[in-house]
Amino acid sequence: MNPLTWIVTAASSWIVVLGLNELAVSAAVAVLAQLIAMVRLRNFSVLAATIALSIPVGLSMVVIHVPFGRNDWSTALELSVRFIALMSAFLTAASAIAVSELVKPLSHMPRVAYIVGSAVQLLPQGRDTLASVRYANHLRALSTHEHNTRGPLKTVEFVVLPLITRLLSAGAARAIPLEVSGLERTGRRTVLNPVKDTGVEKALRWLMPIVALVVVVWL
Repeated sequence: MNPLTWIVTAASSWIVVLGLNELAVSAAVAVLAQLIAMVRLRNFSVLAATIALSIPVGLSMVVIHVPFGRNDWSTALELSVRFIALMSAFLTAASAIAVSELVKPLSHMPRVAYIVGSAVQLLPQGRDTLASVRYANHLRALSTHEHNTRGPLKTVEFVVLPLITRLLSAGAARAIPLEVSGLERTGRRTVLNPVKDTGVEKALRWLMPIVALVVVVWL
C-alpha cells in the first residue's frame, strides 16, 4: 500500500478517536491496528512498543485522576485506552512505511520531499554520529563520565560540540548534491521506480478523512 495511504488512514483514525472520545471506539481502533500490525510483520514489535509507551502514560493518568478526579478509575481508563489507540494507529502506519517509499510520492514537491526525508532520517543519523563520536573519544582514551566537576564540561566539549558540528557539516555537505540534482529548478519530477499507487487508494485518501469527520459530526 502507498505510504501516503497509511498516513491518511492513521490520521483518519485519530480524527475518529479524538472526535468521538468513546471508550469502545478507542478500544476497537487499538485492537484493529494491532491486528493489522501483527498480520503484516508477523511479530509483536508494534504491540511491545505500544505497551512500553503506554505504561508510563497510564500510570500518570491514574496518579492524576484517581486521587483528585470525580470519575476516579473510569477517567483514567478512558484516557489510557485513547492513548493506546492513537499510538497503535501511529506505530502501525510507521512500521509499514520506508523512508524511500515515503519520499518518492512527494517527488513532485521536491522541497517538501527533502524536508520530510531529512526529518525522518535525523534521529538515526544522530544516533550513528553520536556512536562515532563516542568511539573517537574511546580511541583517545578519553572518558566523559568521570565523577568530578569537569564531567559535564567534558561531555559538552568532547561529545555535544562534535556531535552538533558533524550534523551541521553533513547538512552543509548535502547542498552541492542537491543543487546538482536540480532541487531549485521548476518542472515535474520523475522517479525510475515509482511507488505503486492505484486509483482506489487515491480516492480512499480523499474519502477517509471526510468520512471520519462526517462520523464525528453525525454522532
